[in-house]
Amino acid sequence: MLRMNPVILEEVMPKPIPEAPGALPLIGHALPLARRRTQFLASLAELGGIVRINMVGMPAYVLTDPDLVWRVLVSEGRNYHRGRMFDKMTEVLGNGLATISGKAHHETRRILQPTFHHQKVASYASIMTGVADAVSSAWRAGQVIEVDQAMNDLTARVVNGILFASEMGARAADAIQLRLPEVMKGMLTRTLIPGAWQKLPLPANIRYDRANQEMHAAIDEAIAAYRAEGKDHSDMLSTLLALRDDDGNPMTDQWIHDQVITVAVGGIETTSAALAWCLHQIGVHPEMEQRLHAELDEVLGGRPPEFADLPRLVYTGRIVLEVLRMHAVAVYMRRTLDLTQLGEFELPAKAEIIISPYALHRNPRYFPDPDVFDPDRWASEATKKLPKGAYIPFSAGGSKCIADNFAILEITMALAVICSRWRLRGVPGKQVKEITTGATRPDRLPMIVAARTPAMAV
Repeated sequence: MLRMNPVILEEVMPKPIPEAPGALPLIGHALPLARRRTQFLASLAELGGIVRINMVGMPAYVLTDPDLVWRVLVSEGRNYHRGRMFDKMTEVLGNGLATISGKAHHETRRILQPTFHHQKVASYASIMTGVADAVSSAWRAGQVIEVDQAMNDLTARVVNGILFASEMGARAADAIQLRLPEVMKGMLTRTLIPGAWQKLPLPANIRYDRANQEMHAAIDEAIAAYRAEGKDHSDMLSTLLALRDDDGNPMTDQWIHDQVITVAVGGIETTSAALAWCLHQIGVHPEMEQRLHAELDEVLGGRPPEFADLPRLVYTGRIVLEVLRMHAVAVYMRRTLDLTQLGEFELPAKAEIIISPYALHRNPRYFPDPDVFDPDRWASEATKKLPKGAYIPFSAGGSKCIADNFAILEITMALAVICSRWRLRGVPGKQVKEITTGATRPDRLPMIVAARTPAMAV
């Protein structure tokens, strides 16, 4: 009888995948995913590089090892397509760049790339600072501002100003600004807690369906009006209408619609959350605020920020990086195409994979004292030597957000404008809580406005 060498057996046999504790009959891990999903996902790193969870009868595999994350997103990305989360996102984003995979994604990204070229993004800086100035100049000392709502308004106005320069896009701009938060909240819930309840006439489902329909109808109206007029308004919608495929044909209205809503979601949801968190963190750390103000005064001297100032706003940039670490997107998902070997593990075909930037960014192995907000960690040698996959605020590889430079510029420009004029302080007794929609954002963030001393109005 043949005996297999136990050493060889250990080398060829895939490593077992641990399962997260606490699954309940029928609903699996639905409760922690619904009530405290970010904390639950962050806790799984203690169990192994891959951890199996139960999403209401459907298994999913959470990656906690940066090396495995990098393999899935970059070096072995051909073995994976976008997963269940992006299937659900097609209800909102259609076949936009954020939801498609494989050849279709590669071709769409190639066509759109000039729209987000470095020089094109730089040209948007004046729109960003202009909107930030208009929003913040309406505030008054002593006023209580709902900062989360104000930053949503600010980023929506920036994105809408870039998408729709013509009045023909005004209704679409309003619909995106007003309806997107409700749509994003419903979309993430439908992703992580699947089930027939989504079709029931519940108030949350009715709000989601109505907001989604209104937003899409308004975008269709804007595209039809622009195409009928045939005029270049020097905005992004005009640019999309002017694009041609490899055969020289104009892109379809549906293709343009899907890219418009994708840009809106990417440019509003996560960016507004990051800006709100920046202002919150600056408000609760006076010593950081002083350093920020000193840098803004030295670099800008009271004038509005410009694109060329970006490299000199070093400490401002570290604040942005730290916010993107500490308050990252909760979940991305991928799906195996076939039976797949991932490092020491084996995943079945069509397996759903969860990648949580939030959890990766809170791993103390790579970020000491991960719950401490510390912009200076981005000046340390240790942070400069992070393993690939440990810090992915915009994903990575071919699926990396095409507008990452746009988002960084918008956050930095808006932050510079607001903090050159105002100091913001939290309302006494108000505890700020995280909630997860498409982004991890504050659940109401009232702050008290105070003029700087001396005032450095933009």
